[in-house]
Amino acid sequence: MKLFVLGATGKTGGALVAQAVARGHSVTTFGRSPFAGANKAKVLSISGNPMSEMELSDALPGHDAVLSVLGTRGLGSTSLLDDSARATISAMRETGVRRLVILSSALLDSNIGLMPRLAALTLLRHHSRDQRAMERLVTASDLDWTVLRAPRMNDAAPHGEPTVTTREPSDTKGMLITKDEVARVMLDTVENRRHIRELVHIRGAHR
Repeated sequence: MKLFVLGATGKTGGALVAQAVARGHSVTTFGRSPFAGANKAKVLSISGNPMSEMELSDALPGHDAVLSVLGTRGLGSTSLLDDSARATISAMRETGVRRLVILSSALLDSNIGLMPRLAALTLLRHHSRDQRAMERLVTASDLDWTVLRAPRMNDAAPHGEPTVTTREPSDTKGMLITKDEVARVMLDTVENRRHIRELVHIRGAHR
């Protein structure tokens, strides 16, 4: 498959690109900074603004799917995810690319525990608001979308099989997952055409 990756310069994006290349996919990265990961020689890196419909439309033709792992830095007010989703959806409609798999956050779930819930309402309130606005745009679109809500991620080595479900978990188990596991779930979702037009909850393997 020919995959178009947004957010490839982050650690989750780097894991996603590495796994996609290892699986034999053709990968294009798109972002403000060129992709500089270990697989850069095997990747087409395009510099551009992920919030620009015009720039995305120029780069998207010929791809089979868009995978977005965009994230925000800092704790201030932001609309990066919302603005990027708006531009991406419009560009995908314009160019006829229909498959979108986009990473969101378990902070928007109900059963995440007291401390994460407080963080979502206070320290991370701007992130949560931006993620929710992004989800509204994506789920209202006519694309073949999948929204993946992942819990807190770390850089550890994978240690088990994550749980992937369309039903929100009723407890707080699995609220830590590795970036490699999230990348694997995203690629499995694209390759197997799973969860089209579904909101999916990911949880880490229980230790």
